[in-house]
Amino acid sequence: MIKKFYTSILSFFITISFIIVFCLLSLKWADFKKIYQINEVNIYGSNFFDQSLIDEESLSIKNKNMFQGNLKYHKNELLKFDHIVDCKISRKFPSTINITIYEREPIALISSDELIILSSDGVCLPVEYCDLSLPILTNFKTNPELYRKGSKTASANVMNSVELMKYTKDNHPLVYDRIYEFVFNENSEYEIVLKNGKTKILLGYKNLSTKIMYLDSFQKTIKEEKNITDFKYIDLRYDEQVIVKET
Repeated sequence: MIKKFYTSILSFFITISFIIVFCLLSLKWADFKKIYQINEVNIYGSNFFDQSLIDEESLSIKNKNMFQGNLKYHKNELLKFDHIVDCKISRKFPSTINITIYEREPIALISSDELIILSSDGVCLPVEYCDLSLPILTNFKTNPELYRKGSKTASANVMNSVELMKYTKDNHPLVYDRIYEFVFNENSEYEIVLKNGKTKILLGYKNLSTKIMYLDSFQKTIKEEKNITDFKYIDLRYDEQVIVKET
């Protein structure tokens, strides 16, 4: 009985050893034939920023063996970029790697010691790899300590403005696309300067999202006859009133 037990144990270990050796030899053969060599790296989710940063990292993945590459290392390298919130890297056998990145959404620009992009969640980003036309926040405090790259702006006023720009982009994109400057004036009120460089929108200091809604409604109401760029200014500071002056 004992002899039979030891024979079974020995047979089990021989079988397991054979399977392991077979797998190792198969991998060696596949490596020799380059069956699992990474030939293609696909990148998804690069919508706002220059993809060249991710391309550089993808080049370091190419031509490696699918089983030997450390995908977690490459993910951590990509997450070092301030504009990337998260990323997923996956294998598609036999020879493809898929990289999906999740970018922060650039929403506005502000000038401190240098020009800075503000994301929709208020994080300060470098401008080098983004060439989008974004509204410029003007006449806000420019202290460098308020705009540390990779961190949220420490200015509550700027953060509120970013939230308004995000609201405008999501709900009234035609208005957002026309904005050149979003100004905090000397009276502590907010103004918009349109991209034509002539039309000024006076918003006041309260209920700003409602004022943006009024502006969008006014734009749609007059679209058959005029455009909002036909006016020198549009004054929305007074409740449920739109006061205009033509150019």
